[in-house]
Amino acid sequence: MTLTFPDSRRASSPAADLLIGERLAVMHGRNILPVEIFRILNAAKLKAVLVGAHAVNAHSGDPRTTVDVDILGDKPKRLAAVLSAAYPMLTVEEHPVVIRLKDAEHEAIDIIRPESSKLFKRVLKLSQVLLVEGVEIAIPKAEALLAMKFSSMISVGRQLRDRYVDAGDFVAVAQQTKRLDQSLLAELGEIVYVGGSKELLQHIANAKDEKRLDI
Repeated sequence: MTLTFPDSRRASSPAADLLIGERLAVMHGRNILPVEIFRILNAAKLKAVLVGAHAVNAHSGDPRTTVDVDILGDKPKRLAAVLSAAYPMLTVEEHPVVIRLKDAEHEAIDIIRPESSKLFKRVLKLSQVLLVEGVEIAIPKAEALLAMKFSSMISVGRQLRDRYVDAGDFVAVAQQTKRLDQSLLAELGEIVYVGGSKELLQHIANAKDEKRLDI
């Protein structure tokens, strides 16, 4: 079953919006960007999905800047090795959820471990491919990205300001996407937590109707 909404915020090209997000990042001094990362990974025949703010930019029609690139892949250690070799100036930190490549004190690339979450494992199978400057970049389907943002914005262990950024991204993607698969959203909401499908769908409806999200 598919939910259909009559209006989107504006006509937009996901690839063009992703590139706008890259330019915004460069303006803020961040030069490690999705297109070059995926050029490297594709050459190494490694599969990954772009998530985080750069993926939101491709779905939201309203690009924003971000300091790092978040990717999800089923071989995180191999991804880290290839990217560390390509960017030897970065330091590598091992964390339970991510392998983090840092430029001084700033995150440059976060490689999310799919085994750390059932949702991440599911998102790996829910991607679509953009062709950006001749480079194939996999991004999550809108439903998968909304579920990831939903999981983050309701997490009580996450800083409040970050949860509000997640909520803003959630609203932008929900409002920009005309058609959403209700059955898939319900499935993903239940992966976030048992009973989560109802809350996820309500947040989407509220976002569409310009109503406050109670998080």
